Amino acid sequence: MSQHSNEGPYTIPFLQRPTCSIAEACSAAGFGRTKMYELIDGGAVKAVKIGRRRLVQVPSLLQLLGQGPPK
Repeated sequence: MSQHSNEGPYTIPFLQRPTCSIAEACSAAGFGRTKMYELIDGGAVKAVKIGRRRLVQVPSLLQLLGQGPPK
């Protein structure tokens, strides 16, 4: 049985990633899913929808948390 993991030689550090999943964004920010969706719907955090999947734009999350460059 093989294990599927995001860790490996091609893993991009979180701060350099263009997008992340809702679950990863919640974990990184310390918010729950409901709050994250509120922030996305309110425009405080940018996200893109690809099919049924929604991906958070990491730079916008970092900016919200005061970790990224101001726009």
